[in-house]
Amino acid sequence: MTHDGSGHTLEAQTQAFLREFFAKGEQLVRELIEENDRLRLTLAAGGAPGTDSAVTIERLARQIEVLEAECAELRRVAAGVQDRGGGFRDRLDELEREHYRLASMYVAGSQFHLATTIEDVLRTLTEILLNFVGVGRFTVYVVDEERQTLFPLMREGEGLAELEELALPGDGPLAAVTNLGRPWHPGAPRGDAPGLLMQLPLCSGTRLVGLVRIERLLPQKPELVDADGGLLELVSEHAGVGIETAWIRAHAREVPLQRAALERLVGT
Repeated sequence: MTHDGSGHTLEAQTQAFLREFFAKGEQLVRELIEENDRLRLTLAAGGAPGTDSAVTIERLARQIEVLEAECAELRRVAAGVQDRGGGFRDRLDELEREHYRLASMYVAGSQFHLATTIEDVLRTLTEILLNFVGVGRFTVYVVDEERQTLFPLMREGEGLAELEELALPGDGPLAAVTNLGRPWHPGAPRGDAPGLLMQLPLCSGTRLVGLVRIERLLPQKPELVDADGGLLELVSEHAGVGIETAWIRAHAREVPLQRAALERLVGT
């Protein structure tokens, strides 16, 4: 980018514009997830979304319009300095993609940490796979540790009726992922098989607590790409921790906080 006086001013203005634009984008992602969660809970309770939802959706639509206008302004600025900037437009595209990825991961991780029940964890997992990764059909299996099986707990896009339990550790592609001994990460076996795009282990540390079988993507998404790896890794770890934590919470005995006990725990 040029280093003359006008170029320096333009660079500073552009950086300030980017910071404000990305902050608004992150807030929009948060509000979309919160509204989607609220609508799901309302419908699950047998109610109707109501007028508040319409107002919220209109407000989100206006925010999207503002962000689109600001994005267009960024592209106009980029076009004006492309000759001097040497790839400014490409860098802007890269920043937009990276920001969306990081904002999505931040919001998704926050949602997992806020979950207090297994239902909360499954709802967040569904939002991420549907809205951010683009998975149209998948099944969540959870481990029955006494019987050493994986049993189907929920399915998005189809019913559970025809699904059977899976014996652990399994064989072939299934064994390749259940024997990882840690959350999935890019480069690890994907466990793909006929009718399965991926088998994603859900782990808390080295403990396998579940598995997501990704069966089909949404029509507008042709395939899983490298950029999906970060979100899939996040789901593999944080959904696993979330399920384990919710299970412990559900079976914990209420005990009042005590100074002496807390001091023993921290060694003071």
